[in-house]
Order: sequence, then structure tokens, then C-alpha cells
Amino acid sequence: MYTFLVVLLILISILLVISVLMQSSKGDGMVAMTAGSSVLGGRGAATFLSKFTQWAGVAFFVLILLINVVVARRDAPSSESVVQKQSGKQITTQSSGLPMPANVEVEQPLAEPETEASE
Repeated sequence: MYTFLVVLLILISILLVISVLMQSSKGDGMVAMTAGSSVLGGRGAATFLSKFTQWAGVAFFVLILLINVVVARRDAPSSESVVQKQSGKQITTQSSGLPMPANVEVEQPLAEPETEASE
């Protein structure tokens, strides 16, 4: 599903760029390069290209939203957040020298730093 949506997004993106480039501006744009076909010639080109660009833009944004929803659902396997998972745990280190409460987990250092003996 994700791959299909991404491929469709790439195709819509290419069509959107082409339709924007083919629209006539003050300098005639790429419309001057087309040989005046019946669909893209004269006033019909402006109407068709503007409507096509609008629909391609809407399709682009809808696809972006759909891809976002697919990725969000794929990456969220559990309904419990990280904060909720860690809320019941209290983690401290034993560096203070004070007595530890019974319900607290103690993180032990992985390795003691080695000091070299002075000569």
C-alpha cells in the first residue's frame, strides 16, 4: 500500500510540474512549443491546464495526507506511549550514598573507570 501510494505521488508530482510549466505566462512559457493542438490550443489550453493543475494539486496533497496516515499507523504498534510505559518506574543512581527506597530501580554503571597508578 505504501509503495503504491509513493509511486502514485511521484507520477502526480511529475504531471503537476509539467502542467505548471505548460501554462502560458507573460512570456508564453512552454505552450508556444506545442504546435497548437485542438485540446491545448488557444483559450482551451488555459482552461484545461488550469483545471488539470488544480486537480493535480488537490490529488498531490490528498496523497501526502494518505501516506502520512499509513506511516503513522505502521509505526505505532501499541497504543501506550513511551511516557506512559516509563511512568511507573523511578530510576536513580546510587552515587549519593543515601539509603534507597524499596520501589526504586537502581542503574548500575557498566564499567568502573580505570585509573592508572602514579609512578
